[in-house]
Amino acid sequence: MSLELWLSFILASFLIVASPGPAVALLIATGLNQGRKAALAMLPGFFLGDLVAMSLSFAGVGALLMASAELFNIIKWLGAAYLIYMGIKMWREAGQLNDLEAAGAKLHIGTAKAFLVTVLNPKSILFFMAFMPQFVDPGAALLPQLAILFSTFLCIGVVTDLGYTLLSTTGGRLMTAKLRRVMHRCGAGSLVSAGLLMAVTRRPGT
Repeated sequence: MSLELWLSFILASFLIVASPGPAVALLIATGLNQGRKAALAMLPGFFLGDLVAMSLSFAGVGALLMASAELFNIIKWLGAAYLIYMGIKMWREAGQLNDLEAAGAKLHIGTAKAFLVTVLNPKSILFFMAFMPQFVDPGAALLPQLAILFSTFLCIGVVTDLGYTLLSTTGGRLMTAKLRRVMHRCGAGSLVSAGLLMAVTRRPGT
């Protein structure tokens, strides 16, 4: 892989990872209302979710999702239902933000939430299947290139998530309780909207 191709991949990956989505909404809402430890606990979940999605995309699952409408719909509806459930739960929690501070101790729950939000999205697998091959040199060995692409993308994800974590937790200390409730409900609305959007998403090519 040439240096130019790798730098192009870094730029494209950063723009994709930094763009707002359900994972970013969940991370920011957690950082604002549950503190830095709870937000940091989500990072391993996002990391593992991306790693699993990338691995599945190159293990043939991406091609299977493209070919099987039934499998695509099963994963799609699981992901949509989970996002909507999380959004409703966050909306109801918005009035109990003081209690949420204590809930930050259950860090493993945050890790699991982040993992499920990331991996229960068939479009993640299809995205990696379509995105990464554009930066693979067909004249070079495949596995070393995939190792570079995987590690680069995951590192960018960790750095970006750390940035969102620091911004949200710092901002949370400066916000009033009322504003934090509003932001929490905005995050909840984003998750519900993402779930509804996923529910109406069609398999590529159909």
